[in-house]
Amino acid sequence: MRRAAAVILALLLGGCESAPGSSRRGAVDEGYLLGAADAAKQLYWARQALEAPCGSRPAGRTEYYIWEESGTARDGRKLAPETVAVPVFVPAPAPAWGPVP
Repeated sequence: MRRAAAVILALLLGGCESAPGSSRRGAVDEGYLLGAADAAKQLYWARQALEAPCGSRPAGRTEYYIWEESGTARDGRKLAPETVAVPVFVPAPAPAWGPVP
């Protein structure tokens, strides 16, 4: 009885420490959040690199082929008409250098 009272008193005075796995779980959650933030940053910079003006890009232009989709599906269902635009990269013609001797 005295021993149980001493244990209870020690717990009341010292407080209960949380379960040992909870600190590890917090570290795992924090690592996940840091990794997710890093992935978002990498995606952002990759997109910035793609959209940045660059002299090393191939010569050419982007054309858009546009057509109007009819409002009928193959199986006869009626759909709303839709305008579709498809971007197509058209490379510039190669320079015509004369024959090399």
